[in-house]
Amino acid sequence: MAEALSEADTSNVVLIGCHGFTALEDLPAVRDNLIRLREVLTDVGVWGVPGDRIEVLDQPSSEGQVVAAVKRAAAEASDTLVVYYAGHGLLDPEDSNDLYLALPESRKDDHHIDSAIRYDTLKRYIRSSRAKRKVVLLDCCYSARAMAGAMGSGAANLVHKADVDGTCLIAAARETALALAVPGEKYTAFTGVLLEFLERGVEGPQELLSMSMLYDAMKSSLKGASRPEPQMNSRNAAAQICIARNRAYVPKLPSPPPARRGLSAQARLLGHDPVSDLEASLVRVLSATGEVVGGGFLVSAGVVCTCVYVVQDALGLSSHTELVPGSRVELDFPLLDGRPRAQAITPPWQAEEKKNVALLQLEAQVPGTRPVPLVGESDVWGHPCRTFGYSARRGYGQWAAGVLRARQDLGLLQMETDASGPTVDPGYGGAPVWDDSLGGVVGMIVALESRGRTVYLQPSADLVDSRTLRPPCPFPGLAAFSETQADFFQGREADIDRVYATVSRQPSTLVVGPSGCGKTSLLQAAVLPLLRADGLGVIPMRLAGTPPAAALARTLVDVLTLGPGIVERIHLAEELESLLEADGDVSADLHDRFLDRLDGAGHVLFVDQLEEECRHEDAEPVRHLFRLLNRLFEADRDNMLKVVAAGRPEVLDVLQDFGPPTVQFLAPLNADDLKQAITAPLATAPALRFEPGLPDRILADAGEAPGRMPLVQLILTKLWDRRTPSALTHDAYNSCGGVVGAFAVHAENVFLMLSEDQPERVRRLLVHLTRPGDGEAFVCRPVRTVALAPELVVTARKLAEARLVVLSRPPGGASKEDEIVELAHEALTRQWPRLREWLTESRESRLWHEALRTQREGWELKQRDPAHLLRGPELAEAHRRLAADPEGVSADELDYILLSGRRARRRASWRMTAFWTLAVLITAAGAAILKLAI
Repeated sequence: MAEALSEADTSNVVLIGCHGFTALEDLPAVRDNLIRLREVLTDVGVWGVPGDRIEVLDQPSSEGQVVAAVKRAAAEASDTLVVYYAGHGLLDPEDSNDLYLALPESRKDDHHIDSAIRYDTLKRYIRSSRAKRKVVLLDCCYSARAMAGAMGSGAANLVHKADVDGTCLIAAARETALALAVPGEKYTAFTGVLLEFLERGVEGPQELLSMSMLYDAMKSSLKGASRPEPQMNSRNAAAQICIARNRAYVPKLPSPPPARRGLSAQARLLGHDPVSDLEASLVRVLSATGEVVGGGFLVSAGVVCTCVYVVQDALGLSSHTELVPGSRVELDFPLLDGRPRAQAITPPWQAEEKKNVALLQLEAQVPGTRPVPLVGESDVWGHPCRTFGYSARRGYGQWAAGVLRARQDLGLLQMETDASGPTVDPGYGGAPVWDDSLGGVVGMIVALESRGRTVYLQPSADLVDSRTLRPPCPFPGLAAFSETQADFFQGREADIDRVYATVSRQPSTLVVGPSGCGKTSLLQAAVLPLLRADGLGVIPMRLAGTPPAAALARTLVDVLTLGPGIVERIHLAEELESLLEADGDVSADLHDRFLDRLDGAGHVLFVDQLEEECRHEDAEPVRHLFRLLNRLFEADRDNMLKVVAAGRPEVLDVLQDFGPPTVQFLAPLNADDLKQAITAPLATAPALRFEPGLPDRILADAGEAPGRMPLVQLILTKLWDRRTPSALTHDAYNSCGGVVGAFAVHAENVFLMLSEDQPERVRRLLVHLTRPGDGEAFVCRPVRTVALAPELVVTARKLAEARLVVLSRPPGGASKEDEIVELAHEALTRQWPRLREWLTESRESRLWHEALRTQREGWELKQRDPAHLLRGPELAEAHRRLAADPEGVSADELDYILLSGRRARRRASWRMTAFWTLAVLITAAGAAILKLAI
């Protein structure tokens, strides 16, 4: 269980950053790391450390300056000590076991390091601190050296190296890996995601962010972006240290089951009930004497929006007095049972430029409350709307209706109230206005004309910004959609219905499609939530080298209702494994002893990426797993157990011999559905939209590439990170380089993370997957894996995981080894500089290869007529190139060249034999003529 939030007033933070170096590469993003990290940690909505308890060392001049700062903070902190470093990590050439933190004047040669701090020096002062908790964050290369000793020294040494009791250490990279600072990005990769999750939180039921939650979220995000994965080590439950509130926390409320049909996000917003949504959000702001001075409403969990003058009235201030952070305001929720009261404070992140908007931070969550959906569009003329406010005569509140007009020159929305309804007076200040057409709050009342029929609203887009309201990103980047992102998964409505119906009816279902088509997303974000709504439990399952019976037994035991201790669970798993492997008919025994102890409506075993389990030389474990499952299905008379799996088409070959599960094929999204997948998720974000024409531009740039869906999700994530308060913009799209520009950056990051033996194989593979086009262009050339060298097939599978290539099943593929591999997007040949350089260097060679391939295809079309084999200068050139670059020739090309060579040698031998035979005959004839002459 996570600890309480660390006491900010008795904690100390040291932020150390080096971005400019005299002898090392500069890291300009580190300066922004320090600035933003200090802002976030002092934010009371995150932690609220007083400014005088954070020391920032930007470009420290010496080791002594750093040591003094850490020593000082360690001595003063009694609750939590946080030490952060960003810069270069260095290894001593003479003793690479120790990590050194570079300073601006640091130098390194083949023998030693100058002017750098040995991490163990800082660790000594961290260990000696009287603080109960310590957190160390290292954003540098080889930073896991801080927690691990010499390579191969074992676990014992690891413990000794990180033996600072009560300390949690998170490192940006493994002990042999580089950290990442991508040119053009504002923050380094590690600190960027650290800031992201500190600022917006991590979805889940925890109100505070423990270090383990923070680490898990960071690791998942970085892994999904193919960036260096962080490492964590902690002592004495230090993983449960909390130095931040979870900004994504929402009090658990009863929620209806998900809709049976996959509606668009906009359609779900249209389904919001304005009365119930406003009832759960509306507040009355009260004066010190309990009088109602105005309204307000929740815009996120724990944040109330109202007018500045309403808060000034509540505090008894004049209209010229600025709000002071930390001022307390009393309010209540008048439409909830019992009219619960709450205390709120004016936070330090009040947006000064928004003169009509005040934001209040609730000191504690109020059960039964929830924020309203914020919506915003440029054209709302004629939309019917409603509001609820507190007139001077009716402090208990009154509904009013009207119709929206457009923005006027001050940027405020105009609303005309119904003449037959109540007059809107100043008591409505701070009240939200609900747009019935858009299904959400379109703005807040900030002003009105004296007759009370024309009202002016501050638009929703101007009420909050990314610092006060942090909606989760609705796009997953290159990762699959998860169950928590079900609201954002769009464009697959018909497929959802089809697969859900099949899983509901059948005990075993296999979803099949090419890599990158969205199989995992469909199941995780759509089908599995529907099954949960039906009362079924969902259990992920992996073999990962475990015998199938043991893996299945352990999985089933984990979901039994008895909740046994670990010893009993082991015995139950062993007993079930024996039953699963037993010969003969054990159906009744299985059912009576195990299946009837599953709770609820049953359980679904979810096996993702089944092709990964089939990738070994022996796919028998997968076959055996499904044989065991088939026996369970026979025993399961009450249909308590199901299995749903996802995989590429080659898994069908593994299962075809004994009756495969019911198969559902999934094709890549068509253009219309892809456009919905682009546009609909944004409707869940408050008051955000695409600039006109941007979705169509993304679609056009994505083209028909086989791997376009992950590319589109990647650029959408980049656009989200660069959004304005109201829109995803063309400017941001241009700055990312468009769909392929963003993907080219990803490709380069993947390449930089390759192990030493991989870069040359990647070059060979990608060159194989292209051919010269017109002029200087190159075009994609799909290749069957059976035509590639085995090591290139392994490389292709690794690149498929990073979405750089796509693997699919060829028509009539003969075996599971027979797949098509192709480049994810042809524009990479133009936009990725490294690939472009490779292709330019190999152009002449590729032209020859294309000519050779054409000749070979002609030979195949002519039923392998020997007359179409290589000969003369062509064969000599082929032998020359084969000798110069034997690995650059495919297996098919090699066979063709060798066969041509054998034929040429046979013909040469035949010609030589014929020559000597003719010579002998001529000699014999001459001798005969001479004899006759004599």
